[in-house]
Amino acid sequence: MPKTKEKNDIKSKTSKDEIVTKNKETKNGDEVILFHTRDHAEFHNAYTLDSVKKGIRFLKVVYGDKLQLSETDVDHKMIDQLRTIGKDIYFFISSLTSGTTPEIYIKRKYEFIRNLANNKEIGKNNKDMFYLAWNGLITNDSFKRLIRQKFGLERFWDELCPQNIPSRGTELTRYRTKFVLAMDMASNEDGSRRLEGRQLDDGSGLIMKERIIWLPNGKAMPLYPNAYVPLNQTQVILIRHGKSVHESGGSNPEFVGSGYWDSWHNNRRVSYSVGNSLKEEGIDTAKSLGLDFKVAVDALQNEGYRFWAYSKENPIHVFGSESENTEQTSRYFLSGAEYTNINFKAIYGLNSQKYGAVTHKFKNDIFAELVNIYGDEWQGSEADKLKKAKAMLKNRFYHYPEGETLIEADWRIGFSFIQLLKENQGRRILLCDHSGAIRVFEAIIRTLDFADYSSLKEGQDSIMALIFQSGMNIRYDYLQKKEYKLR
Repeated sequence: MPKTKEKNDIKSKTSKDEIVTKNKETKNGDEVILFHTRDHAEFHNAYTLDSVKKGIRFLKVVYGDKLQLSETDVDHKMIDQLRTIGKDIYFFISSLTSGTTPEIYIKRKYEFIRNLANNKEIGKNNKDMFYLAWNGLITNDSFKRLIRQKFGLERFWDELCPQNIPSRGTELTRYRTKFVLAMDMASNEDGSRRLEGRQLDDGSGLIMKERIIWLPNGKAMPLYPNAYVPLNQTQVILIRHGKSVHESGGSNPEFVGSGYWDSWHNNRRVSYSVGNSLKEEGIDTAKSLGLDFKVAVDALQNEGYRFWAYSKENPIHVFGSESENTEQTSRYFLSGAEYTNINFKAIYGLNSQKYGAVTHKFKNDIFAELVNIYGDEWQGSEADKLKKAKAMLKNRFYHYPEGETLIEADWRIGFSFIQLLKENQGRRILLCDHSGAIRVFEAIIRTLDFADYSSLKEGQDSIMALIFQSGMNIRYDYLQKKEYKLR
């Protein structure tokens, strides 16, 4: 009687998070032991032969002949490698503390990926294996919960928005930290306009009396003489950059992020930022917005109040992302109000999301390729599949090749925004940034979750004004909006 094939699974627990399965086969009298490693149980189903092959097909679209991986490389050994990397990514993210800054995180993340190259079996494919491992995890609810815990904007709410809202009529009025007042806030009970504000402590014990200045669009501003800003406040004028050669959103045909993969040398970042300048339409918009702003500046000046304590030795402090269009917009905007001496500081943390190796590729081409690759999984018409391709790349957990996820970018922007506010107390500053960053600012100020703030889009003809004061809710309003035009 011929010997029958026997297969016995012998499982031995080797650690809390790893199980090794020994598959014993008896064939023709020879015993063969096959070892299959099943890493952390959470990630066992995160990677399949089919999903990994499709991921490599997309990388081929991105990199072309430069890609060293191919679909023929995908086997069970590679799946096990991805499971191991996925487990390591999970515990790398879980090890981040509340004190981790974006700079520290980016450095550690880069080192994590670079260390993958030390594995001889992975080598130069480290960034591609990281991409495949990360995006395999985004189907895992535990991983998404962890990412939301570490990078969600909720962590900033209590820090900047303690919800300390005093009742009306108390000494701490509703516009305690308000830079622009709505009409009902600056009017008396009989409807007449107030011309004097309150006496407030500026944080140093100095008591000063506000004067309320009314603007042509019905807005009012409480100010101190000589453009004085209380030492415990940061006052911000916030605008969005104008239309640029490469636009980041809307119907723009290209993916335009803030550069390729970060590298580090002696703890100094080299961003490889992609330049993006204003086009003529954007220049005209910035100049026009500056003329609108001049109306407010002149209205204050006519009442004997300067907007900025401006001089050759005392420039206006201006902040924005590393993209050239924010500095250009700021200069055209301020020159329209006859301010020319500015000190512009580019802040890496305020950059838009990094699309990495997809930067400057055509969106429609990428979406079409995604439909070709994943279309067999998606039901519906070609239009429905195209929507799913777009949704795939808009998923805030999706990691772009050599780029970052949207949730990481929002956290970086939010962290940098708060840091900027804290470091500029006692100043009135100008902040110019892109729509995505302003969306994050508003989400923090209004304590919005992703579903509520993801679709917000600030206009390029708006001028926002906000005040940060420690221990108080950060408050904002519009100096100019469509329904409150200054000109």
